[in-house]
Parts: sequence; structure tokens; C-alpha cells
Amino acid sequence: MIDRQRTVLVVDDMPDNLAVLLRTLGAAGYEVLAAENAREALEIVEETTPDIFLLDVMMPEMDGFALCRRLKEDTRTADIPVLFITARTTTQDVLQGFEAGGVDYITKPVNPAELLARVRTHVRLHEALVELDRLRELALDANPLTQLPGNNTIAKRIQEAIKRGDARTVIYCDLDNFKAYNDRYGFSAGDQLIQFTATVLRNALDTVCRSEGFLGHIGGDDFVLIVQSDQAQALGEEIVKKFDGGIGAFYEGEAKERNGIVITDRQGRKHRFPLVSLSMAGVHVAPNKWDHCLEVASACAEAKKMAKAIPGSNLFLDRRQGTTGGYTYR
Repeated sequence: MIDRQRTVLVVDDMPDNLAVLLRTLGAAGYEVLAAENAREALEIVEETTPDIFLLDVMMPEMDGFALCRRLKEDTRTADIPVLFITARTTTQDVLQGFEAGGVDYITKPVNPAELLARVRTHVRLHEALVELDRLRELALDANPLTQLPGNNTIAKRIQEAIKRGDARTVIYCDLDNFKAYNDRYGFSAGDQLIQFTATVLRNALDTVCRSEGFLGHIGGDDFVLIVQSDQAQALGEEIVKKFDGGIGAFYEGEAKERNGIVITDRQGRKHRFPLVSLSMAGVHVAPNKWDHCLEVASACAEAKKMAKAIPGSNLFLDRRQGTTGGYTYR
């Protein structure tokens, strides 16, 4: 059996051949989609994206080679592996299949064990290549201080949440009084505080969401979380508890005792700044409300103003569907 269900699209104009393939793949745990010609296959991929294609070569109107070329021209299906199932196995036929974009040949009559082995191999290989691309993108985009995904990945994840249309909340996190802390203790200490913040957010995400959410680092002291909406409030409470419970360790002496620092400006005036706190602004990605990640980012920026107006670490959640108000909690 396979680890999780993958989808195979089988295209063959012979009902008996189709029945054998459906029975063999289905018994192995695959979800199998079937088409008797190229036109039906193209209609199916308009609605869903399979993990692998199995194409008969000899079909009326559009043969398997032509169908493969069509699939490779479509950005949605271009990278999905195509296996040909055919009795045509001359060198010229094999070369023609590879030139069309196929990755392998399975000869008729089909041996069930060979069929499953080749399908399994190419699905796993494709998934490994996709994962390598993802890791390379993350490495190029990662913030150098925290190694968390950066702006490009954050924008992509928000856009994916919009496209899915399910209940997700994007939470923008920003440190309060961070510049004053940097001025007092230096950039090295500031970097340690940013790393502490990243650790708090990651640990809270693991505790509440069991690693199912997303955490990214825009840069500086700005972070973004994307979580299921029904987990947002509990996550915010956990973050506030962990952050406020550990921030005192970054201060010393009188500043720690007074819960703040005093900085003298160039005119000799003294200004008191409380301990660094964490303001969070959450925006619900409601179905059919947003079109682009920039709209969500703008809404988060507006909600952040509300969060910053509340003293201390807090989360302001704005779940407006239209013109109704949001709510806050600490």
C-alpha cells in the first residue's frame, strides 16, 4: 500500500484495458480517474490535478504523444510525470515518447507488479523534486537571522490561503519599544531579542496548532503567522504568555526592577519606555472577500494600529465580513 492516496489519471480508448488498470491501481490504494480519449482527459484536468498520467499511445483523433505535448504546454500539468502504456516499443516509438515529454514506457500486456512499481517510483521521484524546489526557494528567501521564510514565501502562503477560501487568519506581529531597546543595549542584544521572539512564536505554534500553521519573518522585528481561524485566539494567548514570561530576562539592574528603561535624548530630555511588548493584528481571510495578498497585508497594517493602541502584549483580531467591528483581547 502507498503512504497516502495519490491520484492517477488513466487514458485508454479500450474499455477492457481501462478496467484492468483501474482495478490494479485502485486495489493498491490510488484514486483513479479514467478517460477514454484525449478530450475527456483534458476536461478532467480542468477540474483536478492528478499526481501522474498513464496514457495509451494509439487513440483516435489525438494520440498519446500529442496529448502529452498538450499537457506539457500547460503550466498546471507541465511537471507531472507521464507514463506511456503501449505495444509500440520500437526505438523510434520510445524516442518519440521521450521527445513528447514522457518519463517511462510500460509495455502491453501490462504486468501488474511492474505497473505499480513504475507508478510508485515516478510519483515519489516527482514529489522529491517538488520538495527540493521548495527547500531551494525557502533557502533563497529565508531571513538570515532567524532562517524563517521571508517576504516571497509569506506572500505566496497568503495568496494560497485566499485561493483555498477556507477559514484562515493572517496575524501580523510587531515589537513595541524595540528601537529604544536597541539604542540602550545595542544591535547584538536586539538580534537576540528578535531570535527570542521567533522562538516564542514557533513554540506557541507547535503547542496550539501542532505545527500545522505557518510562521514567516518579514524582516527586522516583523513576523507573520497564518493559522486556522478557530485557533487564532488560543495561539495569541499562548504567545502573550510565553513572550511576557521571558522578556524580563533581556533587561538588567534598575531597568528590570522598574519594568522599563529611561533614555536621554540629544536635548537632555528623559523618556521612559516600558519593557518591549508584542503587538499582534489578525485578519480573517474570509471566503470571496480578498483577491490579492496585498489587500490582506493592508488590512493587517490597519488592524496593527488598533493593536498598538493597546498597552502591553496583545492580539487584536479583526474578523469583519463587511462593516461590523472586530474585537480585542490580551
